[in-house]
Amino acid sequence: MLLPDRFQPLSGSKRLLPMGILGCVLGMALIAGGCQVRPLYSNAGPVAGAGAGVSGSVQSKLATVAITEVGGREAQVVRNNLIFLFNRGAGQPASAAYTMTLSIGVQDLSLALVQNATNDKSGQPTAGSIRMTGNYTLTRISDGKVVGKGTRLITADYDAPRQRYAVLRAQRDANNRAAREIAEALNLSVAQDLSKI
Repeated sequence: MLLPDRFQPLSGSKRLLPMGILGCVLGMALIAGGCQVRPLYSNAGPVAGAGAGVSGSVQSKLATVAITEVGGREAQVVRNNLIFLFNRGAGQPASAAYTMTLSIGVQDLSLALVQNATNDKSGQPTAGSIRMTGNYTLTRISDGKVVGKGTRLITADYDAPRQRYAVLRAQRDANNRAAREIAEALNLSVAQDLSKI
């Protein structure tokens, strides 16, 4: 008994792919060939339309961002961390191309309460959380155009023991940790904004 044609091995000219499938494969190869993946902080060549010798790398653009003055301890810690991240420790740029306005909001939340021996719930907090929100607006100085804006939120937890000084120190450490983390998140967000320019 013979198998139908569809179950028999292909021979000669029947082994060629139909033109529709071949065209689809070639089309997908062309689409995939146009995709690029490159690191965010890569050193690209000169930017088209920019002045001679201007590097297109995101790090060099970050080094031209000046951050305006802020008020409050937490906001100042975030600003100092951002200046360090933008310029690799070199301070504010002498001739800035972009200016960044920054506002920081901080909330201290109590998470858990101690229940004492009489089991009433009027005990003191044993855990807390610092919620820090950072808003920024990035503006190009040459034409005043806003090139990026965003909001980032960071939470840092801490233990609150019975000693008052230990609670204050734990809160300060959580504030510092949240400020470092939100500065890193804002650094990445601004780098993404600058990579699109």
